[in-house]
Amino acid sequence: MGYVSSRQPAELPAEERSRRIRRRTVQGAVVGGLAGVVAAPVGAVSLVPPELLASLGWLGLPVVVACGGLGTWLGVMAGRESGARDAGLEPGETVLSQYGVRPPVVDGRPTEPSDDRFALRVTDCGLQLWDGTRRLWSHPWSEVRLSTVKGSLLLVHHGDQEIAELLAVPEGAGWDALLLGAQRLRAQAHRR
Repeated sequence: MGYVSSRQPAELPAEERSRRIRRRTVQGAVVGGLAGVVAAPVGAVSLVPPELLASLGWLGLPVVVACGGLGTWLGVMAGRESGARDAGLEPGETVLSQYGVRPPVVDGRPTEPSDDRFALRVTDCGLQLWDGTRRLWSHPWSEVRLSTVKGSLLLVHHGDQEIAELLAVPEGAGWDALLLGAQRLRAQAHRR
């Protein structure tokens, strides 16, 4: 999927971009670690009989530590991805929503319904498609048009060219809100 952007965002200095990504990564690590540490005892209290829980005593500590480590690692990954995406925004640009999407085919192979590495970001300035931390394309609302096929496959057009076919993740999620929002944002872009 080699897409070309129709607009080049204002590039942040490398130091500022790294700082934003680091900040989001640390935030993700802290939140993920706390969630992991809290999830273990809460899960144990709700799933394990109280008599067994009392007899285990300190043996539950390694489980709490392992859950905290796993939560921290997952938080770091999510924070890094979020930071990279936010560092790609133009000054003053605001993310309005984000959709988990997947192309039907990547590199000649069908994608799995659970493949959630792609994100379609709707901003007040345009539409962006991301693959993890890498932006595949970004187009202003005045140049992009959206349509659906049977309500499940989203087609993204740039001028006369179809630039993306996307399925929602999870399957069955509708595109109605996105199509309505896109129509309004396109109208605003043409008035500017």
